[in-house]
Amino acid sequence: MRRIAPLAVVLSLVLSLGLVSFNGSAQNALEQLAKQQISQKTGINPNLIATLFVTKDQDQFVLAFVYINQAVMQSNLKPELKTAIAPFVGQKALLALVVPTRRSFFSPLKLSFQQGALSYLIAADSVHPVADKFEAGFFEANTVRAGVILLPSAIDISQPWQITYDGSFSTTFSLSGAPAQPPQNNSPLPARGFLFLLLQFILLFFLLPFLV
Repeated sequence: MRRIAPLAVVLSLVLSLGLVSFNGSAQNALEQLAKQQISQKTGINPNLIATLFVTKDQDQFVLAFVYINQAVMQSNLKPELKTAIAPFVGQKALLALVVPTRRSFFSPLKLSFQQGALSYLIAADSVHPVADKFEAGFFEANTVRAGVILLPSAIDISQPWQITYDGSFSTTFSLSGAPAQPPQNNSPLPARGFLFLLLQFILLFFLLPFLV
């Protein structure tokens, strides 16, 4: 990892320049691309995956979520990861992964869920670590932290719901594949290119090797 650290620094600067001015529709398009690439490598149905880019003040990280069911247990995930999440099959649970691009503060309790007109916060006892600690604190750059989050019992998984971080960054999860707002690629091309480059770096060197 030390050999690629300088590249990580450069790409973190790229993100700070590109994502701040990045409009929501183009960011959505990149999140959809990340979801598709995770699906291709893991063999997990893309409907079971959601991704979210977060940048706020000094914090920058990528969040990925996988809905845990029996199909995921038949995927290409690492055996030890399958063993860790196996107890949560059938419990309406998400595997959550955090990949900071620079030292960032993350708290799973800043995640919330929305469905219809209702919003649901996460209780501390709904969060279970999978790799290292998965609790509020500073996470080092270019590492992967993972945990399992139990969905609120009131969430109807047959209908789309939203995952929001810190009240500002959200993505739609739909197990049925019902589309959210279609992304429009109308952001400046340089910004899209910068974020695309960072996305490939994070997936290739950190997230995908953690998963498979």
